Amino acid sequence: MKTALLVGCNYPNTPYELKGCINDVHAMRDVILKRFNFDPQHVELITDEPGSPKMPTRANIMAGLAEMVKEAKEGDVLLFHFSGHGVEADMKPGRKDDAIVPCDLNLIYDVDIRHLIQQLPKETSFTIVSDSCHSGGLIDKEKEQIGPHKGIAPSVDAQKRGISLESIHQGLQTAANVINAASDVLGTTVAFGTTGLDIVSNIGHLLTGIFRDNVSLKFRPSQEPRSLTEDEGILLSGCQADELSLDLEPSDKTQGKAYGAFTYSLQKIINETHGALTNKQLVMNVRDEITSLGFHEQHPCLYCSDKNAGTAFLATIPTPLAFPMINELVPQKKAVLVGCNYPKTPYNLKGCINDVENIRRLIMKRFNFDRHFIKVLTDNYIPGSCAMPTGIKIKAALYEMVKTARPGDVLFFYFSGHGTAVPVLKPGQPLRLDEAIVPCDFNLITDVDFRDLVNQLPERVNFTILSDSCHSGGLIDKEKEQIGPNTLRKGKKSPECITRGKSIGFPVIHDIIDLVSDAAHQATNIAEQFFGFFGRDIVSLKFNHEAAKQKGLLGLQPHEDKGILVSGCEAYETSFDVVLDGNSYGAFTDAVVKVSMGGYGKISNKDLVTKARDILKQNGFDQTPCLYCSNADLDADFLGEVA
Repeated sequence: MKTALLVGCNYPNTPYELKGCINDVHAMRDVILKRFNFDPQHVELITDEPGSPKMPTRANIMAGLAEMVKEAKEGDVLLFHFSGHGVEADMKPGRKDDAIVPCDLNLIYDVDIRHLIQQLPKETSFTIVSDSCHSGGLIDKEKEQIGPHKGIAPSVDAQKRGISLESIHQGLQTAANVINAASDVLGTTVAFGTTGLDIVSNIGHLLTGIFRDNVSLKFRPSQEPRSLTEDEGILLSGCQADELSLDLEPSDKTQGKAYGAFTYSLQKIINETHGALTNKQLVMNVRDEITSLGFHEQHPCLYCSDKNAGTAFLATIPTPLAFPMINELVPQKKAVLVGCNYPKTPYNLKGCINDVENIRRLIMKRFNFDRHFIKVLTDNYIPGSCAMPTGIKIKAALYEMVKTARPGDVLFFYFSGHGTAVPVLKPGQPLRLDEAIVPCDFNLITDVDFRDLVNQLPERVNFTILSDSCHSGGLIDKEKEQIGPNTLRKGKKSPECITRGKSIGFPVIHDIIDLVSDAAHQATNIAEQFFGFFGRDIVSLKFNHEAAKQKGLLGLQPHEDKGILVSGCEAYETSFDVVLDGNSYGAFTDAVVKVSMGGYGKISNKDLVTKARDILKQNGFDQTPCLYCSNADLDADFLGEVA
């Protein structure tokens, strides 16, 4: 069963009134009903909007949570969403504790949430989504999966979802004075006894005086529960514990309504995503969305076990959304972006995944790619990454992109990682080196594979490959070289700049495959070695001559009007991975981004490569980007639609 308690506090007619919290819970209700198949009868809303049958006091919120926990059975999915003010208090020297603020100011602390979670049956999923300030510690002791990130001040109209301890103290003191006045009239006595205490202790005494035993366990330390185990509870917080969540003012973007920036971004990402997102993927995507709104000092966080970080949000595969009808006359832009850092290997790089993130931002902002049509494969997690960049998965993504292409479409493949040169020796012919990129499993993708892809394209499709890897200057076999090798004067690099070539020698790859498979060890040639380890149908067409022959790829003649290759270097050169001021990136990718973002007009393939060359030369890199394409594509717009 799936059960939810959604709480929104706007605190109307108070000095700390908010505008978007009630809208948040209504939006969240719509999301979980439509996408996650919650039964309306098992979704409770508690808000302080006019006419609400139940106000979001501490007593009502805790009663709703207690009932939800009491009824839970093994395998159930529970959700608690809170939108409202949060507060942070110094309960002990050097220790700050987080709390949410119900409408009656009777605080609910992390320890209260922990007490509830410990009563759940095993294998029960309990997710908390808190869109409030200082919410990054509401599940006390839980492991931080996605934590703080420094930013700059917000650049948009926003209201903070935080309330000071002084304001809470003042509100409670006013309530206590009213109670005392009523007691005088009724001839009763109420003792609050707050003289000489610090503000937190004062608040505790005021709360106890007003609400008696219905106060947080934080003020009843003798009843404080044990710490949580690693697999108990999942918290998606609107911000880090020391940050503020912001209320988004009404605008055209929000259809004239106020929302919490976190809740607005959360439901937007869910509603725009076809398929499941893990808790970690969801939070990282929401971070990106909040930044795009102009909130640079609010960083949603995730606190849960390693297992739950990789579990689907609300442990559910969402109901598929109907894809919008695609106008057959409107060209589509699609991309496959691959980054391989090869972590925990002797060949590890640092900048390739950063490159992918930079290119993704570039093509969305500068070239109007829709993120739904961008597939990302990296060997370390980033938001939106869908799979490990193995040879078979990269080729599957590319073939899917090509298979669905229509005349007029713009296709883009980006690779950042190691390249290699494959020796080819035929009887009576000199030794030849052919180019390949190196996926994370070393199942090479060669120039012949890319030519096979290009040959399957419909007419009038722009297919651009941009490769930031060594030996990348021939990845589209037989394509015409428009901007080729050139001798660069070696400039003087900054002393803080560290470079590393993005190349693995083919003998090294040969030895790796040889070592990891006893069956392949007996192979008499490299083709048989790859067959033995990966399987005949999975390896590059370079090593499968029978399949290449069937596809007509042997003795291939160039198709001059198909395929554009923008390479980071000439076929025999090295592309560099650069570390500068602690940040890693591909030198060529960085140059491409700078050229593309340097102006607002269109840029041709030719201009992109020549200007990237200039930047690399100025920075002292002995690296020569090249362009391989038809005469017509030479002056065509980079990632532009086919005329």
